[in-house]
Amino acid sequence: HPGYPPPYAHPGRPPVGRSTSGGGRVAGIVIAVVAVLALGICACLGAASVLLERYASEPVAEDPYHDGYDEQDSWTPAAPSQPTPATTPSGGPGRYPVSYEVTGTGRGDIQYYDANGDFIRLESVRLPWREKIRTDDPNRVIVIATGDGDGALSCTARIGDRAPVTQVGEPGREVTCQPS
Repeated sequence: HPGYPPPYAHPGRPPVGRSTSGGGRVAGIVIAVVAVLALGICACLGAASVLLERYASEPVAEDPYHDGYDEQDSWTPAAPSQPTPATTPSGGPGRYPVSYEVTGTGRGDIQYYDANGDFIRLESVRLPWREKIRTDDPNRVIVIATGDGDGALSCTARIGDRAPVTQVGEPGREVTCQPS
């Protein structure tokens, strides 16, 4: 049809096959926003992992009561056959009354098993020192003392009405009492 414009070129209407809504531009913006968000999340996770590593890798304090002995060289009493909870350090419902005593002058460091079978360490205790407990494990009865002065220490440990075990140490030396 000569003189007529082609069918796809109508005045006031967009050409056929073309869009004026800018769909390609919107898709590009959406992709750019998603990419920026993804990079932001990765950056936050990276920063968080660096912070967590810094705080997680700080050194842990060593056991302040480590005495230099290897665990395998230390005395380990037998486990109780039927443990009963006890109140620390005395007055628990244990079947066996136990009494500990350390005598001497000045102060001393004392170690003993409490009513629950936990090893208790006391530092620079004024002497004389006494403790009474009740336990269900008579195999975990021991008291160890070291004086910080020039005087000699003595210790006594007793289970029930059994004969007490008493030891006298030399000045400045450790003394141990463990009934059998």
